[in-house]
Amino acid sequence: MNRRLFVPLAAALLVTSVAGATWAAAGDSGSDSPDTFAPPGATASVERRDLVQHETVDGTLGYSGDRTLYAQAMGTVTELRKPGRVVTRGQALYWLDGKPVTLMYGELPMWRPLNASAPRGEDIRELERNLVALGYDPDGDIEIDDEWASVTTAAVKRWQKDIGLPRTGSVEPGQIAFLPGARRTGQLKTTVGALLQPGAEVTDTSSTTRVVDVDLDADKQSLVKRGDKVEVELPDGSSINGWISSVGKVAESQTDPQTGEPTDPTIPLEIRLARGVKTGGLDEAPVDVAIQKDRAENVLTVPVSALLALAEGGYAVEVVDSDGTTHLAAVKPRMYADGIVEVSGKGIKEGTKVVVPE
Repeated sequence: MNRRLFVPLAAALLVTSVAGATWAAAGDSGSDSPDTFAPPGATASVERRDLVQHETVDGTLGYSGDRTLYAQAMGTVTELRKPGRVVTRGQALYWLDGKPVTLMYGELPMWRPLNASAPRGEDIRELERNLVALGYDPDGDIEIDDEWASVTTAAVKRWQKDIGLPRTGSVEPGQIAFLPGARRTGQLKTTVGALLQPGAEVTDTSSTTRVVDVDLDADKQSLVKRGDKVEVELPDGSSINGWISSVGKVAESQTDPQTGEPTDPTIPLEIRLARGVKTGGLDEAPVDVAIQKDRAENVLTVPVSALLALAEGGYAVEVVDSDGTTHLAAVKPRMYADGIVEVSGKGIKEGTKVVVPE
């Protein structure tokens, strides 16, 4: 009968290293052995699954859609939102000369007075869409389009009365700001009491969508693509799932503040997080991101601890026979991930029982 040996497997013998894995060595025999062993203790089944190797990179937890809010009219700042406050449609982003500057949803910025004299345009459509959404067209008279109508004027007057503006029926630059959806206030760029000129920065804003930003080394660009799933480890040690929503195409270098030398080029990744996950109120927080390094699909696998290194070279697993005895079966290990290794060999199939250390 073969005598089992328990010898550590040197990492140098592996094509790739297995971090944290324990390897056992066994036997004087290489291929399938006619010898049998005593009934095993703990066992595991050969399973068919996908294996994914990951590489951990640094990321920053924040919010998507950064955009600076600029003043569009001259006046004195009388009130500002606190950083972190979420402003929704119809609410004030800040106050100028005691009057609110109201958020309305849209992509085209406010750039001209909007009234009955204004030529048709997409900004009129944006305004009408917001007036309807805010309830200032109670009878449903507004047809949302690029043209100003008398019912648009009526809706504007209702809105102006509601927020304490003169009922002129004309919306002036500086009374509203079109931004894409609800906005989260970021770093303030001015202070209460400051006299603003048109074009002055007021505050940074972002969407309310949580994202993780990664500056990925440019030489790792081939590892990622849009839609890849990732795992994000938060500062509290918990992990959440996400997916790569965008991959930059242009590599950029920064300047090291200490040496003044350019850093290695990187490409930006944006990672969206799974719906409903809780990330707390942290902003600009460092996180670890596990990106896919390699993948093997629908392969036969066993726990790494089931592998035995044979004294004369090669590897085997101890297979449990139908009568409860065991024998060694030679296997070829391939890809490994998370304590699991892909194997192939004679007699190795899905459901085969193998011995694992207790």
